[in-house]
Amino acid sequence: MVGPAAALRSRWRPARAAAALIAIVACSGSSDNDGALRADGGARDGGPGPLSCSDEGSVDGGYPVADYRVAIGGTLPDWSFDSLPGKVALRDYYEPCAPRARLLVVRVGAPWCGTCRWHLAHTGELGALDIGPRLRWLDLLVSDRDNDPPQTADIPSYRALIDAPDAIAIDPNYAFGSVDPGRGSLPLVVLVDTRTMTVRSYLHDPDPQLLELRLRQELAALDRLPEPAYPPLERFDGVFTRNQWSLLHDMTLPGAPPAEPSNAKADDPAAAALGKALFQDVRLSPSGKVACGSCHDATRNLQDGLPQSTGGVATVDRNSPSVALAAHARWQLWDGRADTLWMQALGPLEDAREFGGTRLFVAHAVAAHYPGAYASVFGPLPDLADVQRFPSAGRPGDPTWEAMSPGDRQATTTIFMNVGKAIAAYERTLRVKPNRLDAYIGGDLGALSPDEKSSLSGFFVNGCAQCHWGPRLTDDAFHPDRYPTGRQDGQADRGRIDGIARLASSEFVQPSSSLVAHAAQLGSFKTAPLRGVAGSAPYGHGGTLATLQEAARNYGTAGLPMSDPRAVGATERWLPEFAQSHADALVPFLQVLTAEPEP
Repeated sequence: MVGPAAALRSRWRPARAAAALIAIVACSGSSDNDGALRADGGARDGGPGPLSCSDEGSVDGGYPVADYRVAIGGTLPDWSFDSLPGKVALRDYYEPCAPRARLLVVRVGAPWCGTCRWHLAHTGELGALDIGPRLRWLDLLVSDRDNDPPQTADIPSYRALIDAPDAIAIDPNYAFGSVDPGRGSLPLVVLVDTRTMTVRSYLHDPDPQLLELRLRQELAALDRLPEPAYPPLERFDGVFTRNQWSLLHDMTLPGAPPAEPSNAKADDPAAAALGKALFQDVRLSPSGKVACGSCHDATRNLQDGLPQSTGGVATVDRNSPSVALAAHARWQLWDGRADTLWMQALGPLEDAREFGGTRLFVAHAVAAHYPGAYASVFGPLPDLADVQRFPSAGRPGDPTWEAMSPGDRQATTTIFMNVGKAIAAYERTLRVKPNRLDAYIGGDLGALSPDEKSSLSGFFVNGCAQCHWGPRLTDDAFHPDRYPTGRQDGQADRGRIDGIARLASSEFVQPSSSLVAHAAQLGSFKTAPLRGVAGSAPYGHGGTLATLQEAARNYGTAGLPMSDPRAVGATERWLPEFAQSHADALVPFLQVLTAEPEP
C-alpha cells in the first residue's frame, strides 16, 4: 500500500527490463478496446505480415504499395497533416530498409482532455527507456481547448503541454479513429511498424506500465524475440494505476478563482458586499418576486432543484446550474453565451422569461435603494430623477431607449454593467466545503469505502476522467452529449452553436473570445462540473434526468439514439460507451461529490 503523500513525492521509475512491466489486463477500458499483431508478425485477425525490404514494395521508393486501411495489420494511407511549418507526412517515417525495426507512436488527443494532458506531460519517461531510441513520436491534435476544430495556431500551446515534444500536427477529421471499430476515450495511441507502415497495436488511455509493456512486446515481435514476461501489477492503495492516482490528486478542492481582467472590482470587498445584497434583492425585478437567489438558493447548493427554472415570468428551457464555483469557469451557462461572470449576471435581468426587466428599471432600482453603496464602489450615480431623460423602463431596441441621448444611454448601461460586476464580485467569494474525496486525497485512505474506491476506479476505467478532471471535475469545453431537451416547446436544444452566435452579437463580449461557429457545435453543451453533482438533481442541460443513475446510463450509451428528435448533433467518436452495469457502478463515487457552500 502506498500513501498519497509518498506517492506524490515519488515519480514512476521507467523499467529497463521486462520485470518492471505490467500484465495486460482485460478489465479496463484502456485495454479491452485495444488490439495488436501476433508475435510472428501476422495479424491476430489473419492479416498480412511485414513486407520485405524492396523498392518494388513502395511508390517511387517513397511509400509502400498496399490496400490501405486503418486497422490492425493494415498499411496506413499516405496521409499528411497540417503543421507548423508546412506539413507532417507519414511517408517521412517510412524506413523499409532500416537495420532494426522502430515504432512510430501516433498519439491522438486534445488540450481539453485530462487524460491526454497526463500522457503529454510524461512523454519523456518513455523516451528515457532503453528502447527510447527505437520510438518515433507523432502527436495529432483533434480539437482545440473548447473542442472546436483545431487550427495550426493551436499547435504551440499544445506543444507546451508535452515534456519532450516531437512532431505535432492537426487532425480535425480524427483519421486514426477508424482503427477502433468501437468507441474509446482519448488519448488514442497507435503503434506503427516504420519498415512497413502497418498498424501493430492501438490503446486508449493506457496506464504507463501497460504502454511500456506493449511497446516492448511489439519491438520483440518485430525482432523475432520472445515476448517479455508479464510483471506484477503496480497499484496505489491497491486500486489505482499511477496515471489514475496522479489525476486523482489533481482533483483537489478549488481555491481562489482566476483573475478577471474585465472587472476592476472583481476582488473588491465593498463590491462583493453590494453584490451580495443585489443577488438577493427582488426589487431588481418588475414583479418584485424574483432575485438571483431565487434560482440559486444557498439552502439548495446554490441552485433550485427544478428540472427547468421557473424564473420570474415563465419557465425557461434549461436546468439552473449551481453558481458556487462559477467564477472558475472559462465560459458561463450551458451554451457559453457569456464569456465573463459579470456578463452572465446581466442576462436574467433583461430576459423576458426570468426577471422580465430592463436596464433602465435596474438603474432606477439601484438609485432608489443603493445610492451610497454604489457610489462607494463605482462613483456617484448620474441624476436619474428626470424621467424625460431617464424613463422608468427601457432597453436597447425599445422606443423609450432609442429616444434617449447616446450619453444617457451609455450612463445607464454603465450602471447596468456595474450591477453585474458587483454580483460577480460576490460570486467570486463563494467557496465550498471539502468532501470525503478531499479527505482521501489528503491522505485519509479510510475516507472512502471499498465500494466507493471501486466506483472511483470505474470512473477512470470507463473514460470519465477524459472530460471530468481537475478541481471542479470539468474540462470547460463543449461536447454533443445528446441529453434530452428541456425546451418548453419540445424541440431539440441546439446548444453551443446558437450560444456562440448570441455571444458574438452581445455588446458585452470580450474581444479576446473565440467567436467562430462550427457545424460540430450543434447540440454541444459545456461539460458539467461533477464537484457538487451529489445533491444537485435533476441532471443534464434540460434537467430531464432525475437521478445520478439515469445520467450515468445516458452517458454510457453515448446519449439518445440519432433517431430521437429530443436531441441534435452527433456524439464524438471519443465519447466512450460502457455497459449499464458499469454506469450503475459509478453512482457510489458520484454520491461522494458534494459541494456544500461555506457560510
